[in-house]
Amino acid sequence: MLLGICYFLIFNSTKKTKHDIKIPKGTICLVVDDFGFIFDDFVKDFFQLHNNLTVAIIPGSPFAKQIAEYAHRNNIESIVHMPMESYEKNNQNYPIELNEKLNSLLVEQRVKEAFIENPYALGMNNHQGSKATTSLQLMKDLARTLKSLDKYFLDSFTHPESRAYITMRRYGVATQLRQIFIDHVEDEQHILKNLDSLVNLSHEMDIAVGIGHIKPLTLKILKEKIPLLEQNGYRFIALSQAVR
Repeated sequence: MLLGICYFLIFNSTKKTKHDIKIPKGTICLVVDDFGFIFDDFVKDFFQLHNNLTVAIIPGSPFAKQIAEYAHRNNIESIVHMPMESYEKNNQNYPIELNEKLNSLLVEQRVKEAFIENPYALGMNNHQGSKATTSLQLMKDLARTLKSLDKYFLDSFTHPESRAYITMRRYGVATQLRQIFIDHVEDEQHILKNLDSLVNLSHEMDIAVGIGHIKPLTLKILKEKIPLLEQNGYRFIALSQAVR
C-alpha cells in the first residue's frame, strides 16, 4: 500500500514537471554595436532593454572603459567590438584596429590590449572588417589569440566571403554567425521588417542572432518589441549562451 502511494506521488510529480516546462517559440540573441563614443542617459537606456542583451564596445574609444564598467555593474554582457579593415573607405581612424598587413605578434598584441581595456569582455565581434575577415592568415592569427585567451567570437558577417566563422570553428574558438542586421537602414518600417525576419528565423534555427546599433530608432523599437516578444513566448539569451 505504501509503495503504491509513493509511486503515485512520484509519477504525478514527474508528470506535472513535464507539463510545467514551457518550450519557447524561438530563441533570439541580440547584440548592440558601436558603444564607446558617447556615454549619456540615451546610452544607459540600452542597458534597461533586457538583462540578456550583449553590448559591443569599440576598444580605444573615449568611453570604452566607463561603459565596460557600467555594463559589468549592471550584469550586462559585453564584448570587444574590434575595428577591422574594410573595403569601404572612410575617414574614421581607430586606436586599435586589425588589418591583413599585421604579423601574428602584432595581432596578438592588439587583441590583448583590447581585452586589458575591457577585462569583463567575454568575446569579440568585428566592426566593419569586410576586407580583414576575408584574410585567412589574419583570421588564423586572431583565432589562435582568442583561443589562448579563452574568448569567443561573433562573425558580424560583413562580407559574403568572410573566413572568420569557419576559421574560429577549426581552431576551437566558440563562435556564432550574425543572421540579421536589424537597423542598417534607419527607417522604422525597415527595422520592424528586419526584426520580424529575425523572429521568423528563430522558428527555423536553434538560435537567431541579430545585430543592432546605438541609434534612437533602434532603442525605441526594441523597447516596445522585446517585452511583447517575451509575452508571446520568445526567449532572449546573451551571446555567451549562443556561441558553440
